Amino acid sequence: MADPETNEIMINRHDVVYRERRGVMERIEGLAIAPAALDTAITVLTNINDKDQAPLLDARLPGLRIAAARFPVSIHGDMMSIRKHSVRRIALDDYVRNGAFAVLPASQNRFIGRQDRTVLDHAAEGGEALMRCLQWIMRQRYNIVFSGGTSSGKTTLLNALLEAIPESDRIVTIEDTAELKIALPNFVSFEANQNITIRNLIKFALRIRPDRIFVGEVRGAEAFDLVEALNTGHDGSICTLHATSADEAPYKLESYIRMSEEGRLIATEDLRKKIASTFRFFLHADRQGDGTRGPVELREVLGVEDGRYKTRLLFSRFA
Repeated sequence: MADPETNEIMINRHDVVYRERRGVMERIEGLAIAPAALDTAITVLTNINDKDQAPLLDARLPGLRIAAARFPVSIHGDMMSIRKHSVRRIALDDYVRNGAFAVLPASQNRFIGRQDRTVLDHAAEGGEALMRCLQWIMRQRYNIVFSGGTSSGKTTLLNALLEAIPESDRIVTIEDTAELKIALPNFVSFEANQNITIRNLIKFALRIRPDRIFVGEVRGAEAFDLVEALNTGHDGSICTLHATSADEAPYKLESYIRMSEEGRLIATEDLRKKIASTFRFFLHADRQGDGTRGPVELREVLGVEDGRYKTRLLFSRFA
């Protein structure tokens, strides 16, 4: 923490520690913290901040903001994120020197251009074309809703698509029952319980520097918190929910948002515009009569027109 170039220290578990230095995430190799020492640190921070012992902690020390979670809510053991308050004043010419005011090449613009449209257009062919399309969506960091029924294969499909995510990304997963298998190096996984809800965990996740947030399964008021969180950044995030089709999924998400007090206050058209601007793609999985499970429908959300979602069918397994 003494390094002035280090912004944040992230202890994913006692033997996996990352730091953000000069805006770049890097693992601190060879550093391990005794589990008992990490547990003691969380207890001491709780006492210093005059808080009750609980699975989640939001604490402060001079110049630091600390978020911590205990096992078993933090599935792989106690974790902690320590964020330093910046003491350095950044001048306008610093932005120029750092390239923050530079014009980026078109290849780094998230606007879907003609070449990208070709990738999406070919998804209708299925097979490898659909695979390349889904990989492109993941790499371009578009938010996706995975829908399907029970045993439809949506979680299995999501696990497969995680391979398209860069290893440099920091992933936070939130589930009511842990099913995701993360093979990426920098991740933290949480599981809700009777006392700690998915809503609690989504709010907590924002304090631990996620690049992407994965939530499964959305089935209630937490949908509001998720949409709010994704509108603060965290592009490339995913949620799963139960629905009968990709066409129905945004309306299902809308009904879940309405379960929150905050969501009930939003006008219908405004809410639909918010959902359309948050999630660009809806992917539906299902189980077929022959027992196979996988994607059956992929839709791109283009906006809201005449009060309804305007979507484009990119792939259907049933031609």
